[in-house]
Amino acid sequence: MKRRQFNLKAISLLAALTLPLLASHAMAQQTVLRVGLGPQQPTAADTQRVWEPIYKAIADKVGAKLELRVANDWAGISTALANEQLDVAQMGPWGYVLANRNGGARIINTMLVNGKPFYKAIIVGRADLKVADFPKGAKGLSMQMLDVGSTSGWLVPTYMLKQAGIDPKSFFGKYAEGASAAAAQMATINGQVDLATGWDTHRNIMIRNGTIKETDNKVVWESEPLPNEVVAVRKGMSPEMAKRIQDAFVAITTEAIAKDLPYPYTGYISATDEPYQILVKMGLELGALKP
Repeated sequence: MKRRQFNLKAISLLAALTLPLLASHAMAQQTVLRVGLGPQQPTAADTQRVWEPIYKAIADKVGAKLELRVANDWAGISTALANEQLDVAQMGPWGYVLANRNGGARIINTMLVNGKPFYKAIIVGRADLKVADFPKGAKGLSMQMLDVGSTSGWLVPTYMLKQAGIDPKSFFGKYAEGASAAAAQMATINGQVDLATGWDTHRNIMIRNGTIKETDNKVVWESEPLPNEVVAVRKGMSPEMAKRIQDAFVAITTEAIAKDLPYPYTGYISATDEPYQILVKMGLELGALKP
C-alpha cells in the first residue's frame, strides 16, 4: 500500500513539473506574426504608435505574437513582403502590385477611409502659385515626387503626365524623387519647391492634426478615385491562416478596437485583386512592370 501511494505521489509530482514545461514549450512555439507598415505617419515612431494597438488585436485574434516593423519608404515594404521577410504588410496599392508581381504576395483586405474603399492622388502647389493650364502650364517649375514605390506619389502622377505627353524629368525645371509624404507637403509650404505629389488622405490627416493649414498650400490636380491601401500576405502563408487574418480585420471594423483606428480610417473589407488591375495597366505602360 505504501509503495502504491509513493508511485501515485511520484506521478503527481512528475505531472506538476511537466505541465509548466509543456506550457512554456507551447508559448515558445506560438506563431510570430511579422507585420510591416508603410510610412503613413510623419515619423516611424508615430506610425508604430497609432497602428500597434490594431495589429496587437489582430495577432491576439489569430493566436500569434506580434512583431511590428515600419519601413522607411513604400518601395521597402513591398520588397520585404515579396521576399517573405514579412508575413503581413499594410501598404499602398502600387506597393502591393509590385509585391504581387515580384513575389506572389496576396491581397486579403482593402482599408476603408470614411467608410469608402478608395482615395485620390493629388499634386499640391505653393499657396501663391498660379498655373493657368495644369499640367502644361507648369513647365519649368520645380516638382518633388515621393519614392517610386508610392501609388499617388509616383505611379499615378507620372502616368498622368506621360499621358499628357510630358516627360517629368525634362519638363520641370527641377525634378526630384524620394521624399516622404510629409516632407513633400512641407516643401511646398516652405517655398523649397513649387509642386509636390501626395494623396488626399494624408494631407487631410496633416490638416486635422494641425501640422498644416488647408490654406498653407493648394491642390492643383487630383486623380480619379483609386483603390485604397491594402493588407497583403506573403506567398507562402497557408490559405487557412490568411483567411483567419482576413476575417479578423473585417471583424474589428465593428468592434470597440475600431475607435483606435487613426483618422480617417474606419475599418477593413475583404478584397480581391481585380480593382488593382488599373495600376497594373499603368505600370506596364510606364515600363515599371514587365509584361
